[in-house]
Amino acid sequence: MKKLVLSALLACSLFGADMMYSEGVKDVYADATSTKSIGRLLPTNAVKILQTSGDRVKLAVQGYQNPAVPNVVYFSDFARVIAVAFSKTANPEIKVLQKGKDGKWDKVETIVYASKDGFTSDLKGLFNKGETLYKESCGVCHGLHATTHYNANQWPSLLKSMVNRTAIQKEDQWVVIEYLQKHSSDVNVDKK
Repeated sequence: MKKLVLSALLACSLFGADMMYSEGVKDVYADATSTKSIGRLLPTNAVKILQTSGDRVKLAVQGYQNPAVPNVVYFSDFARVIAVAFSKTANPEIKVLQKGKDGKWDKVETIVYASKDGFTSDLKGLFNKGETLYKESCGVCHGLHATTHYNANQWPSLLKSMVNRTAIQKEDQWVVIEYLQKHSSDVNVDKK
C-alpha cells in the first residue's frame, strides 16, 4: 500500500512540473483564494504547473522583462510578445534569473495563480489553430501575407486593425496574434 501511495505522489509531482500552455487569455491572481485578477496570461505561453488546489493552479512563468516596463513578462528578450501582463496597480514578485546583456532584457520568473482549466500540453495544436484561423479569415479580402512578412512588434496592430472584418471570434484573437508573432521575421520559433 505504501508503494502505491508513494508512486501516486511521485506521478502527481512529476505531472505538476510538466510544461503546459494556456489555450486562451487567462486571468491570473496573486494567491490561490483571491477573487481579484492582477493580470492576464496570454495563450501559447509555457507555464510550469507547480501545484493544484481546488479549482486553481499555482504557475511559474518564465520570460523576459524590459526594465522600462516592469509590469510585463515577455516571451523573448527583445520583442513585445507578451507572456503575462499585470495591471499597473498589481505588485507581483518578479525574480530576475539572469541580467540582460548587450541590450537584451532580463530573464525573469514570476509565480501566479489561475483557474486550472484551459491548459494543454499541445503547443503545436494551438499554433495549428492560430494558423488555420489566420489562413481561413485573413486571406478573404487580400492576398495572405507570410508570417515572416512582418516582425513581432508589427503583427498585433495589423491584425487588430482588420480583425472586425473577419470571422475570428474575440476569444481566439490572441491565439492568432501569438501565432503570428511567434512565427514572425524576427522571432520565428520554427527556426530556433
